[in-house]
Amino acid sequence: MQMRTRAQYYGLRWAGISLLAAGGILAAAGIAYYGYLYFLRASLDGYETLRQDTTLIEAAAAPGTEGGTGASIVALPEDVHAQRVAELGYTEMPSSAAWPVGTQPPASRLIVPALGIDARLDEVSVSGSSIANYAAADNPAAGYASVTANPGERGAMWLFGPAGSGVRGFGNLTRAPHLITEGDELLMFVNTSDRDYLYAATHSEVVRAADLRLNSSDRATIHLVVPVPNGWYDHFLILSGELVGFR
Repeated sequence: MQMRTRAQYYGLRWAGISLLAAGGILAAAGIAYYGYLYFLRASLDGYETLRQDTTLIEAAAAPGTEGGTGASIVALPEDVHAQRVAELGYTEMPSSAAWPVGTQPPASRLIVPALGIDARLDEVSVSGSSIANYAAADNPAAGYASVTANPGERGAMWLFGPAGSGVRGFGNLTRAPHLITEGDELLMFVNTSDRDYLYAATHSEVVRAADLRLNSSDRATIHLVVPVPNGWYDHFLILSGELVGFR
């Protein structure tokens, strides 16, 4: 009887020690998880940048973004890329002189040489409009109400992509803020069945996923969107640009 009681005592003792150790491990894991989450969220501030010679012409809460946040609309100086546009064999086209919405075919391919992106684009319907979408998982534009533009049209063209870092993914968009800050060339080539269009990056920003709304403007803009931060994906990084040429 005494041996059984002693065995029970040691059994309970070791069970208690095991539970205490397991609790310590879980607490440490929880602290590490939330620390890592804080680190990821803190990195989002570094994704917001604005090209120095641009002009903010519209607040982030643009028309059509009621109850949420849309992309800021930023204008490039006129003729800022004129020489480069000509060198690439394109005809210069100011953003404000683009075609009306609904007159041009949708995007079929996106190439961003500086970021190593070369993606074929598919179309999805958004409340009667269409956007180019290359999402590997669920459609991130589901439920968004917007009027969006095709390449070369006066309006905002939204291109969504997965977070992968391959040529077909948009993960390398996280490198864009550094290029913009350093003043490096960051051009986006968008192909359609009729023409090729050239856009130049203006800025990048981060919007909470629950708040993002697809907005438009009276200028021909492009907005490349990828979920961030890596492994959490509760925000969107938006790289925006403006039309500068076509061929």
